[in-house]
Amino acid sequence: MSLFLEVAALKQELHKTKAALDISNGKLRLKEELAITAIAAQEAAERSLRLADTRAVELRRQVEELTRQLEEAEKHEHNSHKVRRICWPWQVFKLSSGNIASKSWKCQKDATRNASLNLMN
Repeated sequence: MSLFLEVAALKQELHKTKAALDISNGKLRLKEELAITAIAAQEAAERSLRLADTRAVELRRQVEELTRQLEEAEKHEHNSHKVRRICWPWQVFKLSSGNIASKSWKCQKDATRNASLNLMN
């Protein structure tokens, strides 16, 4: 009977060992799958970074081009808004002093207004 108990104990030990081996094999497969998934995720992240870098370069070029166009448009607009009014030399016409002062004041006021409009634009 002792042999029978030994065989039963060995069978039980074998069963426990097989169960532990199955658990270990399952954990190993899980780790392998996790490693494969991590590698795939890393590769996807690297592709995404390269794509983002390429897009950033494209956007930077567009910003530079639009900035250049804006500067050109502002320069053109500034040139088209230059003060073109020339104040008449009212003194040449020998108008009365009150009339001269009012005309000179109006001319200066117009020049000041045009200059301030140019600053706003």
